Amino acid sequence: MILEIVKGDITEIEADAIVNAANTSLLGGGGVDGAIHRKGGKAILDDCITIRNRQGGCSVGDAVITTAGNLPSKFVIHTVGPVWNNGESKEEELLQSCYVTTLKLAVQKNIKTIAFPNISTGIYKFPKDLAAKIAYDSICKFEQKEHFEKIIFVCFDDENFNLYRNLIEKDNGNKIKSGLFGVAVGDALGVPVEFESRDYLKENPVLDMTGYGTHYQPIGTWSDDSSLTFCLADSLCRGYDLSDIAKKFVSWYSTELWTPHGKVFDIGIATRSAIHNIGKGHLPELCGGFEEKDNGNGSLMRILPLVFYLQQEKDIAVIYKKVKEVSSITHAHFRSVFACFIYVVYCLEILKGKNKGDAYKEMQKTIAAYLKDKKFNVSEIDLFDRVLNNNIAEYPENRILSSGYVVDSLQASLWCFLNSESYEETVLKAVNLGEDTDTTGAIAGGLAGIYYGIENIPRKWVAVLARKKDIDDLCERLSVKLKDAQ
Repeated sequence: MILEIVKGDITEIEADAIVNAANTSLLGGGGVDGAIHRKGGKAILDDCITIRNRQGGCSVGDAVITTAGNLPSKFVIHTVGPVWNNGESKEEELLQSCYVTTLKLAVQKNIKTIAFPNISTGIYKFPKDLAAKIAYDSICKFEQKEHFEKIIFVCFDDENFNLYRNLIEKDNGNKIKSGLFGVAVGDALGVPVEFESRDYLKENPVLDMTGYGTHYQPIGTWSDDSSLTFCLADSLCRGYDLSDIAKKFVSWYSTELWTPHGKVFDIGIATRSAIHNIGKGHLPELCGGFEEKDNGNGSLMRILPLVFYLQQEKDIAVIYKKVKEVSSITHAHFRSVFACFIYVVYCLEILKGKNKGDAYKEMQKTIAAYLKDKKFNVSEIDLFDRVLNNNIAEYPENRILSSGYVVDSLQASLWCFLNSESYEETVLKAVNLGEDTDTTGAIAGGLAGIYYGIENIPRKWVAVLARKKDIDDLCERLSVKLKDAQ
């Protein structure tokens, strides 16, 4: 589902349906109501009279549907908003009902695109900021929101336009924060038990954030997974520049940029080799290993910030190109690139507001369509059969591996996310698979973070996270940069 804000006249919007801020009589009135009746013509009024004769008008908070007459839309959904009475007459509940009942009616009529005016904010005097929040929250929380291709907020004045824009920008900023904290918390949960077997963790499961263990690090310590994720995000705060991203990776390794406690304590073999190549002055996209043995999970674990940079990109070929470039700084083999591509496309579908199952199916369709005219090595594509042609969630746990191999990491992370109902359940499931616990936790944690939101990551885990304030500042800087770039 795409949310769009338009400043203009709702009677000129081309959509399956536009929404009319009607009155209980359904016979037309002032403002939006009058404009829709005037431009739509007698056909709308005739339908409204038929409805009046059948049920006696429309109650506050309810909705009915008619033809659109001469309007460029197919239907008009008439909903009656409440008159503001200082919040003493259940106005908030009634306005929420306007949006919910309208959306339910639209689903029944298989309406895919719908445009809303700023209901009740004219002569009904509902506070515009509160009305915008109710409208936005009602749509975002609507259980069947994935049914819609696009929902448009049509604002007649600058004040309403800016209110809706700020709500959407704030939500996008929260997604960045949710994703980056999601990676770091999942990572930190796994650091103390990295390399422990699944059998060991079944006997001694991770149930909470702990410290020390494998790397003897304090509680809340994240690894190179988060460090390189933050380096990528930090670089994107300046724009998209492969050389700058690569330099950030070198700075992490040599001068401890974005380390949790001022010292690198964990690094993959392929990543170390690539960083040495960067230091020698090689082109960034040629620094990663191209051999089959170079398919560790080192690029997949840090790719999430690129999702936010690509959120507005419509061209799947451009998305693949950018993913390939960023992955190749450390991991240039097709297998690593393609695993990152699948993960990024899935995250982009989640950011559209789809539920996790529908987003997964859409990812499969998108990738399949992209592959149709490509001459990639078939044996390489076949390695992703479980993810692309089946439902990875349906495989039993004993067939899900959790090593540092990129295909295993992708499958394990998707499996944990699709088989869980919360952020906490996702990352604990990921860590307790064993072996590369921090990376599986980080990759699955990024997915779960953007899906469930920062508010659903346990506060006690965020509270003990190393450099929490610095991560928060990074999220804000990236949010501002991406907002300015739009």
